[in-house]
Amino acid sequence: MGELSIQGFTPVQYQGTVRTQRSAPAEQSQGVSRAGFTVSETLRELMSRVSRTEGQTRESRRTLQLGEGVLAEVQDRLGRMTELARQAADGGEADRAALQREMERLWREIDRMVGSAEVKGTALFLDGDLGGEDGLEALLYAVMDGISGGEDGLQDLPDWFIQGIAADMTPEELLEGLGLDQSATGAELLAALANADLEHNPAAGRLAVLYLGAVIAGGGSPEGVSAEQALEGLRLLLEKVAQGTPPDEAVEELTGGTFTSFADLQRQLILGKAPGLQDFLTGLLLTGDSAAALPQPSLLGLLAGLEGMNLELMMGLLTASRSGEAAPPAQAAQASLAQGEAQELQRAAQDPANTPLQVKQLGEVQLMGRDLSRVSLDEAAGVLTLGGTAEVTVQGNGTQLPAIVITGSGAVILKDAAAVSVTVSAPQAQLLTAGESVLKALHLEQGVQLTLGGSGVLRLGALHGNSTNLLRLAGGAVVLEGKEGEETASLRVPVVLEGAASLSAHAAAVSSPQGTEVKKPFDLVWKALLPGWSGLTSLSVDGRTGKLALAAGIPASLWLEKGDPSHGYPIHTLTLRGRDEVGKLRTRYAYLRWSRKAGGFEEVPMYPNPFVVTGGEPGLDWEYEEEPHILHILSPAVTALSGGMGEDGEHRPFSGRIALADGIGALELALNGVSCRVSAGRAFCLGRGNDVTLMLRRGSSNHFESGEGCAGISLGDGTSLSIDCARPGGERTPAGSLTAVGRAGGAGIGRDSGPGRDRSGKIVIRGGIVTGSGSGGGAGIGAGRSCPMGPVTITGGVVSANGGSGGGAGIGGALGAPAGDISIQGGSVSATAAFHAAAIGAGIHGDCGDIQIGGTARIVRASGGNPGADIGACLFGGCGEVRISGAADLGSARLSPKTGVRLPMGGDAVTLPQFRLSAQAMQLDRMSVDSRESAREAERTLDADRRWVARIQAAYSALYERLERSRSGLYSVQRYLNQTGGPVRDSGDALSLLRGVSQSIPQNSAQAMRTHSRRSREDVRHLFQ
Repeated sequence: MGELSIQGFTPVQYQGTVRTQRSAPAEQSQGVSRAGFTVSETLRELMSRVSRTEGQTRESRRTLQLGEGVLAEVQDRLGRMTELARQAADGGEADRAALQREMERLWREIDRMVGSAEVKGTALFLDGDLGGEDGLEALLYAVMDGISGGEDGLQDLPDWFIQGIAADMTPEELLEGLGLDQSATGAELLAALANADLEHNPAAGRLAVLYLGAVIAGGGSPEGVSAEQALEGLRLLLEKVAQGTPPDEAVEELTGGTFTSFADLQRQLILGKAPGLQDFLTGLLLTGDSAAALPQPSLLGLLAGLEGMNLELMMGLLTASRSGEAAPPAQAAQASLAQGEAQELQRAAQDPANTPLQVKQLGEVQLMGRDLSRVSLDEAAGVLTLGGTAEVTVQGNGTQLPAIVITGSGAVILKDAAAVSVTVSAPQAQLLTAGESVLKALHLEQGVQLTLGGSGVLRLGALHGNSTNLLRLAGGAVVLEGKEGEETASLRVPVVLEGAASLSAHAAAVSSPQGTEVKKPFDLVWKALLPGWSGLTSLSVDGRTGKLALAAGIPASLWLEKGDPSHGYPIHTLTLRGRDEVGKLRTRYAYLRWSRKAGGFEEVPMYPNPFVVTGGEPGLDWEYEEEPHILHILSPAVTALSGGMGEDGEHRPFSGRIALADGIGALELALNGVSCRVSAGRAFCLGRGNDVTLMLRRGSSNHFESGEGCAGISLGDGTSLSIDCARPGGERTPAGSLTAVGRAGGAGIGRDSGPGRDRSGKIVIRGGIVTGSGSGGGAGIGAGRSCPMGPVTITGGVVSANGGSGGGAGIGGALGAPAGDISIQGGSVSATAAFHAAAIGAGIHGDCGDIQIGGTARIVRASGGNPGADIGACLFGGCGEVRISGAADLGSARLSPKTGVRLPMGGDAVTLPQFRLSAQAMQLDRMSVDSRESAREAERTLDADRRWVARIQAAYSALYERLERSRSGLYSVQRYLNQTGGPVRDSGDALSLLRGVSQSIPQNSAQAMRTHSRRSREDVRHLFQ
């Protein structure tokens, strides 16, 4: 049995127990002061960075302009040579000697231009054979993707979300933006927000953003969450996006499935069905202290203190918030959603059933719906009639409502309502609940079929019907009160279970949608199953999830199929989410199977702990979470592990996984035959801020294989890893082995795929047989795609590292991510890489520091991807100094400390490759048009040469685009700071200044992109004429 406890609103580091709590500020003024101080510090860092990089950026632009100008001239001359070759191939009276002389003049011009293109004595292009072109086009696409991929998350964030974060509005301004004032009711707030356009109504966008943050902070429900805490929820969301999680996936994960995407959130807002929204809006805008509840500043303070937020991402968000203001309405609306989702919402808005929400007061009854024309109240008879096909909400007012008659097919929602009775005469009707509603009696007329659903509790004093009726149970909880001395009453109406719901009654006939009879329910005993819980917020049965706001102690009975005994009774999976008595979020997994002996359902273990843990106490030092199969190590008291592969309750194999809590510190863990092979997520997560030593027991084999985007052994920020082999066991006992496999950008041993911060953590291998395999741009041992790694040191053992395809080094950098220094002072090392990365050193656009190989190190094999070096730099990645000393044996490995020109871009740098480009490389010096056959061969060669130059131009264009993007935000900051003419002296000035910065950022650098190529070509013409 697994139980999940999440305290406060701290980012979830793993699916399990979180040991720290981030508290909301006690007073609003303190929150502003802290945010302002952080913003001031951030501004100083921005100012320093702009000053440092301005000159470097200008040099990088000049270098790219020079190269692009040369390439454009080369392409022109190759085009002219193609025309000459075509003339010679066509035959006729062509003067072949004259054509040959013109061809030679053109290729000599190409050689002269290319040979003269230098930057500080370094040639931009190299001479020699081109070599094979296999994979080069894919390489350039990978490079361009690596350059632009870091901003995908920002591009996917809806405009209304970014604008909503940036908006600073008082409660009065928010109400005014919705067309309301302090006299409004909660229902009117809900209707106004549902009718508003998030794209073009700043107040609606701001409220939607705060609501989303509250749902995240509340673990799926905004109940009891303040606006300050809602900002904590938004902070979690932006951190997820900053770490590379797609925005929609982040929304689904952080809201616990309440919303599956931004589009789903917007859809529920439009339909007025977002859970808890009305109460949240009421508490935010209509309470006496609502002004103090709205935190300031919004975007600026949020970003400045955001964990993991680098300055490029911060400026990207500010730029997006600025550019979104100027976007045309139609364009902005479409940019916020995928095309299909936008069309779906547009159809929904045009549907007559989705006309604006209305609020109507009939006597003491408040109603809300999109069509209330079929609603009437007979005050004399005390009867409220609800007809039509549109959905109608009946709002409780603390008193008993009149009798209700449902004559239409539209859904009727009871929200915290109490009524004398509800009579259903419509043949097909729906009755939904929100909150807790009480009906003294529910009457079903002859032949009526009623669907009961919603997320609340419906208490019934009596239910009158017969065998001609049908009760469909789709969600929520229904309690049929019994007579005195009885907890529940008998129910004679047939029931069909259509969703995850609770029915507390002695039902005579209950069946599944397929018609299978369900005879006996599983009664939820709070003290046994959910001790210390205050209530439920959602329930999932075998993957079917339903909202269920159920307070502790309220009877709950789950009707489950017992299954066919000939094949063994099936196990039902329950996932229960809620809060404990102090408000902490909880998740509980339970597995139920019919017991013939007991005559009912019993709890059984489904995924028993597959690990053998040595040291520590369960529940204190370690904890096994059953549903995700995670062993959480919580303290250094755990000293050894074995196992990892298990068999579930239905005799199917499954794999466990291991996760270390953040901040454990120093931990030594012996591995004695551990195997974790998972298809999604991390197999072995070392957490953040830890110093982990893995001791491989002699003779043991340990294997870790992760899912897409994850390293086989994953190091979080600030975590260091040492791998060694235990000495006891005798010399004849073989050394322990460890194999780690990362997928889709994850390193074998090192970092996951996704935007990271600095070159964090370090890896030291002292002994054992260690194999690391990355893929999709991840290194074998080192950085993950776009996620930097610190230094890597090898002093012993037998080490094999494979960067796979995608641009990751065997040991070192990854696609778009640098690594620190690499030191190999002992042991036996084999390293391979493909796709133009180095075997030991740099990945594509992933530089590494110095490389030192000495002592007794033996390089058995080092094979870089052609034309990547074996040891050192590669086509798109540089490295520091390469030093070989002592008795080191390099075998046949090639050294290449430099294969390109370093281009500073903002605070980072990329390597501009020295592409092979010359008359010899393109075979122009051997080209002849003396005959028709040789002229046709020249045409084919020239076509290949032009494609080659076009590929190089594509790489230059991608690099220039990245340079302009990284430059535009920082340049705008500098311009704004120059305009202000003075230093930032306090936090208040800092906040005002950064607000101005967000307004001064240009929408894009399109003008520069359009003009730079023309200027560079003109400069080259002047240079060589």
